[in-house]
Amino acid sequence: MRSLRILISLLLCAGIVFCLTCCGGGTEDETTTDYSYVPQGSEGTTDEGQNTPGDTINVDKSWQKNFSAEYEYYNPEQSLATMKIKEKKSQNAFTVEYVDTNSILYYKADGNNTDYYVLIDGEEQQAHSVLENKPFSSLSSMFMKLTEIEKDLPSQSNVLYMYDEEVAGRPCHKYIQRAYSGGKLTQSVYVWIDKEFGFAAKCEAYDEENIMTVMWRLTSFETGKLSDADVLIDLSQYTFAESSGGTVG
Repeated sequence: MRSLRILISLLLCAGIVFCLTCCGGGTEDETTTDYSYVPQGSEGTTDEGQNTPGDTINVDKSWQKNFSAEYEYYNPEQSLATMKIKEKKSQNAFTVEYVDTNSILYYKADGNNTDYYVLIDGEEQQAHSVLENKPFSSLSSMFMKLTEIEKDLPSQSNVLYMYDEEVAGRPCHKYIQRAYSGGKLTQSVYVWIDKEFGFAAKCEAYDEENIMTVMWRLTSFETGKLSDADVLIDLSQYTFAESSGGTVG
């Protein structure tokens, strides 16, 4: 059980740091140059005169109150396998399911506190703790943090709009952001921004050797349709050991 919590902590740290890389401002060493990229089988174009979005992204976080999202996450520094994760949130319940390990983080509203459960398939005892003075409405998950984008991303000097493309059936604007050090390309980041809500539905980062360093990709998404009954878990089948503290996503 401890190993799962360590893994979750690492994922959150990686996600937050990478979002800063993807969305943060440029440095003195960063420059922009002409860039042309058309993936195999795509009719996309980097012609900035065609269908170029504005200089800011319309970031709407209203979806975070009620949503269901399935996504894949890959970070070879942590695991060579791509993780599949499902998140579901309603008014009073929230689950984060790690599909490949049959593990679920479960949060349930309890006044000004939040009940937190770690459910691992095959364990004789599961963990329960109370997040004191942390109301359910304040929770933020890995998906929320990982996909967060600054609204001024398109106007940054090292960011270029490429074309529009769908991710999980959702229309997105695709951008490329590149970082340089001493005139040498050190990182390339491709990011697909959901047109409706302004979050990163997909992202791919590559190092100077064009080796992928981080990736996530939305595979399913809906918002505003979940009731508590769709998310609540019957806990009567489990035996719990009490612990202190907790984490989200």
